[in-house]
Amino acid sequence: MKPENRRILIIDDERPILMTLEALLRRHAYQVDTAPTASQGLKLLKTKSPSLVLLDLQLPDAEGLQTLDSIKTDSPEMPVIILTAHDTLHNAIESIKRGAYHFISKPYAPEELLSLIEKALEKQSLLRETEKLRQKTEQLEKRLEIAETRLTPIFKSKPMQEIDELITAMAPSEANVLIVGE
Repeated sequence: MKPENRRILIIDDERPILMTLEALLRRHAYQVDTAPTASQGLKLLKTKSPSLVLLDLQLPDAEGLQTLDSIKTDSPEMPVIILTAHDTLHNAIESIKRGAYHFISKPYAPEELLSLIEKALEKQSLLRETEKLRQKTEQLEKRLEIAETRLTPIFKSKPMQEIDELITAMAPSEANVLIVGE
């Protein structure tokens, strides 16, 4: 994965968790930005362009689900992993409904979190690649359509139509063909 795709924003008001997560992620070659409030996190989201957000649901200046909504409004494709000590079924369902990639309860195993992050970033990368391929396919289809329309006038004459039929008939063959004309 490219270095520019490894920037993670952590939004959590608990300083020990911020420090622990930051150290863990830096050890695994991630670039990390941290924010103790939703407002600071949303500012960093715009200025730092992270590839993924780790979001706590309990923040001092905003409700976590509202922050998730703001993130998804500004960056609909942004993967967000919810980290929370308040792991109610309602919060988990609401988070996923609102577009969170995953919901994980504190405390969590570092390996589990790292695995989730890698999967989320890989999925994001595959979605970007799929979109690029879709756009390239559209471009090629347009070019093919243009090329086909440019060929049409050549085949209006009877001799050219006969040559086209000959080419079409011989195309599947491995034989060398010489077309002679005046």
